[in-house]
Amino acid sequence: MEKFHPTAYFSRGIVKKDPHYHDCHQMILVVKGEVCFSLGRQHYTARAGNAVIFSRYENHSVRVLSREYERYVLELDPQEGGIEKSMEALLSNRPEGFCRVLDVSEEQGRLEDVFCRLAEEESTSRRFSQEMRRLLVHELLILLCRRMPELPPFNETVYRIQKQMEENCRASFTLEGLAAQYSLSPSNLSHRFKRITGVSVMEYLISCRMALAKRLLSETDLEIGRIVEACGFSDSSNFSRSFRQRNGLSPSDFRKQYTKKR
Repeated sequence: MEKFHPTAYFSRGIVKKDPHYHDCHQMILVVKGEVCFSLGRQHYTARAGNAVIFSRYENHSVRVLSREYERYVLELDPQEGGIEKSMEALLSNRPEGFCRVLDVSEEQGRLEDVFCRLAEEESTSRRFSQEMRRLLVHELLILLCRRMPELPPFNETVYRIQKQMEENCRASFTLEGLAAQYSLSPSNLSHRFKRITGVSVMEYLISCRMALAKRLLSETDLEIGRIVEACGFSDSSNFSRSFRQRNGLSPSDFRKQYTKKR
């Protein structure tokens, strides 16, 4: 069985306010206070009884609007897998009408219980702890998905293409090549992919490449030129310009800020 190690915890106050990223999907349950999350020019206000969902591709900043701010947080590493395919849409897709802030006040007690049990299982070595965490994460996702009727039905073709890109983003994918692979016309695939994910096929590929670049910058000593090649970008200047536009930092400054102790 594949490894499955979600991270769940309770937190008071706030550490990072400026735009920052997590190399994971993140779900937040606000239990006290009010807070504003910003993604580029979009701003979302969340308060007690709200759940907030960010994918690994979404840099965000935080501004606390109240004297107190308490929340539960769940972090899921997309590279581990372990999530039912039909529920991954909640984590990685952003179709038209997708709402990152959900009113879950009617389910708040139940959701808090799930978070508490996840945190407890994470700190135990009891038998079947990994299986229990998987069940609890799926319970949480089901409860949230039920609050999101706008999510399109699961689409196997789009899911497979997403996985191809996530697992081998260096490859030279083209819309025409993917369409031929799945016996679709380019226009059909383009429309289907955008309707379900909220972005174009090539935009999703760039997001995958950027996610890998950020991981390599923060976790390795590879030269930036080598990272450009490893992620499938055409040249260093285009990579640096695109990286700054998306992250507000140059690759070098990003490395200084997020380098993990090795």
